[in-house]
Amino acid sequence: MQELYFDYSNICDSLKQNPNAFFMAVDINGNIRKISQTLLDLLGLREEDALGKCFMDIVPDGKLLEVLKRGHIDEADTLSINGRDTVVTRIPIKKNQQVVGAFIYSLFFDISKAEYLIKEYQKNKPKFNRILDQVIGSPNMGYIVIDKEMKVTHVNQTYLDILGRSLEETIGRPIMEVSPYSKLPRVIETGLPDKVDVWAVNGNNMIVNRLPIMQNNEVIGAIGHTLVLDISVPKFLVNKLQETNLEFNVIFQGLIESPYAAYTIVDKDGYITVMNNTYLDIIKKRRSEVIGKHILDIMPHSKLLETLKSGRMDTADVWPIVEGRDIIVNRLPIKENGEIIGAIEHSLVLDISGAKILLKKLQETERELNLYKDEVRAMYHAKWTFDDLKGSSHEFITIKAMAKQFSQTSSTLLITGESGTGKELFAQAIHNASNRKNGPFIRINCAALPENLLESELFGYEEGAFTGAKKGGKPGKFELAKGGTIFLDEIGDMPMTMQTKLLSVLQERVVERLGGTTPLPINVRVIAATNRKLEEMVDNHEFREDLYYRLNVVQLRIPPLRRRMEDLPVLVEELMARINNKLETHIDKISDPAMDLLRKYHWPGNVRELENLLERAINLAHIRDADCIDPADFPSLLDNKIDLMPGEELSTPLNLTETVEDLEKHMIIKALEKAGQNKTKAAQYLGIHSSALYRKLNKYGLG
Repeated sequence: MQELYFDYSNICDSLKQNPNAFFMAVDINGNIRKISQTLLDLLGLREEDALGKCFMDIVPDGKLLEVLKRGHIDEADTLSINGRDTVVTRIPIKKNQQVVGAFIYSLFFDISKAEYLIKEYQKNKPKFNRILDQVIGSPNMGYIVIDKEMKVTHVNQTYLDILGRSLEETIGRPIMEVSPYSKLPRVIETGLPDKVDVWAVNGNNMIVNRLPIMQNNEVIGAIGHTLVLDISVPKFLVNKLQETNLEFNVIFQGLIESPYAAYTIVDKDGYITVMNNTYLDIIKKRRSEVIGKHILDIMPHSKLLETLKSGRMDTADVWPIVEGRDIIVNRLPIKENGEIIGAIEHSLVLDISGAKILLKKLQETERELNLYKDEVRAMYHAKWTFDDLKGSSHEFITIKAMAKQFSQTSSTLLITGESGTGKELFAQAIHNASNRKNGPFIRINCAALPENLLESELFGYEEGAFTGAKKGGKPGKFELAKGGTIFLDEIGDMPMTMQTKLLSVLQERVVERLGGTTPLPINVRVIAATNRKLEEMVDNHEFREDLYYRLNVVQLRIPPLRRRMEDLPVLVEELMARINNKLETHIDKISDPAMDLLRKYHWPGNVRELENLLERAINLAHIRDADCIDPADFPSLLDNKIDLMPGEELSTPLNLTETVEDLEKHMIIKALEKAGQNKTKAAQYLGIHSSALYRKLNKYGLG
């Protein structure tokens, strides 16, 4: 490895000099061999605290295990460190075609600047909204604005009429859902204005201009604004517009004489050649007073000379056209044969009364959306926290501490353990301790739904996707879990075809509804759980290997109750309090012989079985008007000689019915163990139908 890292020394040295990037190199065992100061500063560690340590102890979200095992490059993935996100690439280090280590480095890192820009934008957003929202009511001028997340933030009625949508169907939705062929995402991605274009929507021809919205040289959104044209307008007019030839100014000026748009054009020396009536009205000048005059004589604070000099495009700049009146302007150089021959400044002009009407509508829409969010949050709420997870055994405390650490990352998490150990409780506690706690927690039982229903539940469907599909379609659980957590319980029972689709979702971070064609980005943490041995299932080709490694980024193994019997008293106390509260009973004590009986039991159903037995015992004690649980309140344990701990015997005789039930329960447990917790196989071993097995599992509290 030393020889290998010497080959990387130039790369490492150059990266060390870059405060906006970080890197880390590990050997085949996952131990850190090199780490940059930038990453150390972020982690709050010294170099000696990290070198030689397993990367999982330093960067739990590092995701290098698959790179080390598979030797595949993992490009442009997100990594969260102490709540800050960056984009990283992970590559294997090979020698003689063998993987001997892995290398992770960031493509960019200075997220603090982006956070600063967002805060600045939020401070100025009300002012920006007041200005922009005033553009309403023009039958010839339409506009739509998206933010950097590709979601619609503003749109006027003219554009809504073109789309054939209502405001409620548009604001806050992804632009590709509102207008599937929109080119605005390209403007966000490139940061460059799009050329003047003719665009047809629902039979309407429009001249469209698409521009990035910039702040401090950062793209924070994009705007598309249009002149709606009669279908007969020849396309050669648009070609002329694209050439931006000053000889075409007469035609151009005729097209732009809208009360909602202000334009002025200067030649290469800064003399005004075109100014429309809207602009003239604002500055209170006649055309004869401005045409042929230098721009600075008319507008002393104009920045068009800077545009002529630099050739730079200024987009969505807030500029005081006259004292007390700000407008949003775009400035573009006019070029011919690569040379700047002039510059144009154009703006959307604003009617404050219209803005108030639109602002009121937006506020009403926002209130409706907040109500919807509150309903989703109430429906998909995680109840359990780490304070609710009781236990003082060493193994349980260790697992609980690990779970708390994992709650601070965004990594996909796999929780394993026997049925009834509390895997979902841990998942809920992790969600409630994470920065996603205000988002929904949505549970899907992968074993309880048929494959066709499972797909529509997870990914949603469009209207008409299948017989019986709801009008308007339905969002899937991945969409509803936005900003929160989705819990995939019994992941080991997911059909293979669904495993393939889930793998794609985890890799691409997008979902596509059944019957849909538009990919929808998702922002959700995935926690999966199983009581099956996925490693053996992978070896038996019953579970996809690549999905296993994608899920098994971080694993939490919940111990069975029989390995933490010292926790039994505190669990009994906690469960009895909950059950009494639910049943409105007051059986708050348990006798020593009854507790001794619980200690001698093997607990194949774990904590869930303990809760079921205690609820039955409290009911029996309540019936006989007692305030304490006695051994007689556990008849199944008194008569159960099969599932006692090894070496434990009780002398109470068994009656026939209970003996048969105990034997049946024992056989089911053994069949499940033999089948690796695969219920279908266990049913085959027992010679019964799967549905019959599920009924018996419920009967005996075996889940």
